[in-house]
Amino acid sequence: SFWLKRSSCASRPAALCPRSLGVAMKSSAVLAIAGAAGATLASALLVEQRQRPTGAQQQGLSSSYQDGSDFTLVQYTGNFCSGRYVALELKLGMMTQLSLPDGRSPEVLCNKLEQNADTGAFVVHSCPGDGTGCPVNCDGCHEDLVKNFTLNMCEGGWKLMTGPAPEDCTGEHKECSSKNKVDVGLARWCAKWPAPDKSAYTVKTSEDMEKEEAKAM
Repeated sequence: SFWLKRSSCASRPAALCPRSLGVAMKSSAVLAIAGAAGATLASALLVEQRQRPTGAQQQGLSSSYQDGSDFTLVQYTGNFCSGRYVALELKLGMMTQLSLPDGRSPEVLCNKLEQNADTGAFVVHSCPGDGTGCPVNCDGCHEDLVKNFTLNMCEGGWKLMTGPAPEDCTGEHKECSSKNKVDVGLARWCAKWPAPDKSAYTVKTSEDMEKEEAKAM
């Protein structure tokens, strides 16, 4: 009878009671589902973390460029990077030397492109060379108008792009006037640009003024 069934079940170990087995099976199923859900959530978080862009990638940059990679710095006739332009080819991490056409300054042009490993931003170093070639670096040139670039972003009429100059620069010249014939990085301004720690003007004392007046008399 019903009472006998309840008594027999009650007299058995809990693990052997059908009702206990049902509860245990349901509990195991719930734990299994919870465990699977937790594993799925953990996997999703791991994938999201792996796919999350770094600081450089958020700016549309890549930190995988190797030294010697080709880049091109272009200067447009307009401030919004539209219209015709001239191009200057650069190599990442390498100082390149160019001899500009007669009448162009400087006669020997030196350029080096570097990339900030943390931010992904690029820095263009340009300076004049001499008869012996290019210096090891352009640290002596303080010109900073054409200096810092984010890849493929217009900076007041200049833009840095990956790869060599477009074929149009040596072909039909529909938009590109020339390549490697113009001082796009403004190395010719190096001698005219004041050092950041020095003022373009010197403050004179009263003693200096008196000496100058005495010389003039």
